[in-house]
Amino acid sequence: MEVTHKTHLKDLKTINHEKFKLIVNGREGLSGEETIRLGTYNALLKNSLPKEFQYYKVDEESFESSHDVFRSAFPRGFAWEVISVYSGPPEIAFKFRHWGYFEGPFKGHAPTGEVVQFYGLATLKVDESLKAEEVEIYYDPAELFGGLLKKAPISVSCQEATAQSTAATHGCPFSK
Repeated sequence: MEVTHKTHLKDLKTINHEKFKLIVNGREGLSGEETIRLGTYNALLKNSLPKEFQYYKVDEESFESSHDVFRSAFPRGFAWEVISVYSGPPEIAFKFRHWGYFEGPFKGHAPTGEVVQFYGLATLKVDESLKAEEVEIYYDPAELFGGLLKKAPISVSCQEATAQSTAATHGCPFSK
């Protein structure tokens, strides 16, 4: 996904700048400029849940901070893999998997070292030059957050580890 790595619309070579739209889980589509400004992680995770039920608060993240959060959680990368392609151009339908090894903290939650992944379906409409005009993605964010929030928050884990430690030298490394 070229749009993940570039911060100016003019630098994107794989999309139709005038027509591009990103639609996630049936929400209102985002233009290329809006997608870049928000950041792809924020665009994928934006939702209409009340704040107290949001695991990840898009409104509190920037393009840069969202990438820092996911690069920290997935230091080896968070791959986007096409599993199956169901139709060819101009409207391409496909199944995908987004996955990585959860080896760094995520929003105060300790890593598990396990693969965290989610699957989804998407359509990609392209023009005669095969540039993307519209990407429509459907997936269940709970698949992602189930893996990321599996362990207790680090502060709770550290308190429990410290309380269970019999020797002062074996305390929680985060509380030192």
